Formats: sequence, structure tokens, C-alpha cells
Amino acid sequence: MKKGTLYIVGTPIGHPDDISIRALRTLREVDYIACEERKTALRLMHRHDIDRELVEINEHTETEATDEVILDLAMGKNVALISDCGMPVFADPGRHLLNEALDTGIHVTAIPGPTSLTTALALSGFDAHRFYFYGFLSPKRPERKRELQHLRNIPVPLVFLDAPYRLVQVLDDLVSAFGGGRPAVVAADLTLKREDVRRGTLRQLLDHYTAHNRKREFVIFVAPDARKPRRNRKK
Repeated sequence: MKKGTLYIVGTPIGHPDDISIRALRTLREVDYIACEERKTALRLMHRHDIDRELVEINEHTETEATDEVILDLAMGKNVALISDCGMPVFADPGRHLLNEALDTGIHVTAIPGPTSLTTALALSGFDAHRFYFYGFLSPKRPERKRELQHLRNIPVPLVFLDAPYRLVQVLDDLVSAFGGGRPAVVAADLTLKREDVRRGTLRQLLDHYTAHNRKREFVIFVAPDARKPRRNRKK
């Protein structure tokens, strides 16, 4: 029996219409969709008139659900994997399913879509030739502070993601680790009407978001320390 295909499908990071024609066609044609959270997936499905069964794959269900999806793929079904927003597996659940599919010899392909990283980078004004993507810091503050201390002298822009409710906490820890004068950018609620891309020093950004504290999706870019001389390339 011919095995099915696992489609890694990019979905909007904010505005629901930021999805490709190919992604919509794929979501309509697969046997079912593996999603991160059913409620979020249903909003996208309703927006684009897609009627497919949903199976949740997240930190609570990934191990058990993966076994079922792999069996279906092995039996010839086609499955799309989506996350709540952006490209699946990128700082989202789904890696276990992807690795199991690859190990089982199941065909895997990606339907590209938007990501918060590249969207924020395009708006940031930072040099995009080199940067260090750290992603999610530890949710535990003492560990988070230790992580930031190890990162403070990296000579390229740093990129951080974190939970929507933790922006002020992360900025506060960045000020403590890097100093308040380090230039930075916060890109929040990208592609939505309330999109907010704010540039300034870490202290200015902390003061602003402390005064306007609410839950929001965000990406933080932090410039390297201008006082640290860069190593000269060998000729």
C-alpha cells in the first residue's frame, strides 16, 4: 500500500488572509488536519470555508496522537500539520511527529508560509545578514537571567520569542543583563490592525510596555554592544 504524505503547512501569524492558495488547497484536500489547538484552527477553517477533521497535537497530546497519525500515514492517508500561527515545528509542537514520519519513510513536504521571525526582521531595520536566533528563554526567572548573561557579549543582533504575557518580564531581565542603553526593537501583534513595531533603547521599551502592559505576541531584537570591538577578519 502506498504511504501518504505529511504536509507541513504555514498559516497566518496574525491576519487570517495571509495564507497561500496552495496552503488552502492542501488543507481542503488532505484527509484531516493535525493542529496545535482546535479552537484556533477552527477560526481559520471557518474563515476560509474548510471542512476537515481536526486532531490536536500539542505538548499534552503529542506522543499519543503522533502514533495514530503515523499509522494513518502508513495506511495511505494524507495529513496536514499546522500550528496556531506561522510555520509548524518552528518554536511550536510537531517535531516529534515530523521525526517519526521521516524515520518511518513517509514523504514529508512543506507548504511555506509567514513566520514572525522574518516578518519582524523585515520591519526592524536591523542588519539581516547575520543574527543569533535564541528563541524562547526559560520561563523560570533565575534560569532566564543566567541565559542572558551568557548572551550579552555576542557580536550580532539577538532575537527572542516568548509567551504573550511575558514581554515586560523579559524586557526587565534584558535591561538587567545588557544595560538599559542597548538599542532594541519590539515587534508585536504583527500583520494585525494593532501591529506595533517600536524601536528604542531597552530601558525606553521597558518603560513603554510597563505603562501599556497587555497580552500580545511579540519578537524582540537586541543590538550587539557597540562598545565591544569586533574581531578583525584575518587577511
